[in-house]
Amino acid sequence: MFTAAFGALPAIAAPNEMLIEKDWGAYRYDDTAGRMCFVSSVPKESKGKYDPNNRGETRVFVSHGPDKSERNVVQVVAGYRYKPQSDVTMNIDGKKFTLFTIEDRAYASSEEDDQRMIAAMKRGSKMTIIGTSSRGTKTTDRYSLSGFTKTKSVIDKTCK
Repeated sequence: MFTAAFGALPAIAAPNEMLIEKDWGAYRYDDTAGRMCFVSSVPKESKGKYDPNNRGETRVFVSHGPDKSERNVVQVVAGYRYKPQSDVTMNIDGKKFTLFTIEDRAYASSEEDDQRMIAAMKRGSKMTIIGTSSRGTKTTDRYSLSGFTKTKSVIDKTCK
């Protein structure tokens, strides 16, 4: 389920589900490097001129890694390789953010942008992610933010 986000890591046990609240889930796992916590959601709707069978897992994550410098990292997993050097647009109730891409993932360019995105996610009700695949296909994924604030508070308390 979460191999798209954590596939590059050494083999790990499945994450422990801490809370499912509406459209978001809070998870954690512990290993020799320490505890990692994250919240995650899948799109409510995906649009674009592509075959859904050719698209992998699509999710948004906010994570706290074992290192204190790895807190509040926003990550988008597209389910395809992004067009090289392309940007992704995150729109939260009309407030737009730009993310940079690496292969099939998109990230904020700074910790401050991560913080601004998370603040908007807590206040917002819907989030849209727009990206372009390596084949030039534009995709639009719509997420509900219902349950984000509660699940985020769970990981904030669990992964201090």
